[in-house]
This record gives sequence, C-alpha cells and structure tokens, in this order.
Amino acid sequence: MPFVKAEFDGSVFIPCQPVELPAGTRVEVVVPPPKVTAGQLKQWEIMASQIDSSAPHFPTVEEAVRYSRKRP
Repeated sequence: MPFVKAEFDGSVFIPCQPVELPAGTRVEVVVPPPKVTAGQLKQWEIMASQIDSSAPHFPTVEEAVRYSRKRP
C-alpha cells in the first residue's frame, strides 16, 4: 500500500506530490500523535510495516470505486 505525504493547512490535507486518484475518492489518513514515546513509536513502525506489506483489498482503483459506490 503506498503512502502519501501531505501537509495540513489548518483545514485540509494537501498532498506533497500528485496523487493519481479519481475526484471524490475517499481515503483514510493515519495521523500519529505529535509527541510519542519510544514504545508508541515502535508500535507505529510495526503498524506501518504491516500496512505496507499487506495486499490491497482491490486490485485496481476502479474496482474500489465501483465497490464503494455499490455499482456492479
């Protein structure tokens, strides 16, 4: 699963690079707490590794959009 770096401007997240997704695509943004302990940081690293190594739920963006909109 790819990661997208973004900046928060106070109201919205703005990607740092172009993102190839159709307009209206919903995504989940994982935001780590600003101050973390060494143990929490390790947990975040484990979670990020698991996300990165997992297979995508849908083989293409189009299939994900079709599923999210409940179209055949």
